[in-house]
Amino acid sequence: MSNIEQYYKNCKTFREQLARIEQHIKGNGIYTAFDFGKVQSIVTEYEIWAQANTSVIDTALKTANSVT
Repeated sequence: MSNIEQYYKNCKTFREQLARIEQHIKGNGIYTAFDFGKVQSIVTEYEIWAQANTSVIDTALKTANSVT
């Protein structure tokens, strides 16, 4: 799996985990002022930007991986 493929998989996993946490909180009547909808909106906006800038992200990931 390439760096960029792993990156997108991680984004999807994060979104799914966030949704499960939100469902748990709401399903158990836990009060929180945290705005999950706002976070999901920001993540969606970021993913759209990321898809349009794949080469920037891929280069950044390759650079980061070469440092470690």
